[in-house]
Amino acid sequence: MLYGSLGFGVLSVVAFSIWAFRLAPGAGPMFALIALIYIVLSGPILSRLVATKGATFRFSVIFATAFLVYAIIWCVFWFGLGGKFKADLFGSAVGIAAFTWILQSVVGRGKLRGFLPNWGVVFTLHTLGYYLGGESYYLVGGSIGRLLWGVGYGLGFGAGLGYLLYQCQTR
Repeated sequence: MLYGSLGFGVLSVVAFSIWAFRLAPGAGPMFALIALIYIVLSGPILSRLVATKGATFRFSVIFATAFLVYAIIWCVFWFGLGGKFKADLFGSAVGIAAFTWILQSVVGRGKLRGFLPNWGVVFTLHTLGYYLGGESYYLVGGSIGRLLWGVGYGLGFGAGLGYLLYQCQTR
């Protein structure tokens, strides 16, 4: 969990720098570029948590697929609800359920027992990181606040990812 948290935390600062320094025009391109950074870089960083030798490429493809599904679901809720009515929370809940199911199905070799508790831990840690990061942003503001949101999101979601990958590989 510690490695997942720190690795994904650093990656999130890189991804959130797109928003912090306004490196993409408009919300759609910004979200797409941020998702692309996660899709391309998460696999190589988090593959160290997979016990199989030579797992980097295979895990990167699996993670990219799972994260892309999560990102699409989150965006459907966010843009579909116009950022209102807790769109981010509902998008995260459904998106992380799909994400957890994909990772647990493939990394856990079809072992879906424990899906609800695993989803609950990943969703809880993700949500804590996301909202604590958001509070940091609202407190500090500006580019530094945006980067702090990335830190919170990355530490929380990364801890959840570390937990999930561990659970997928235990008996």
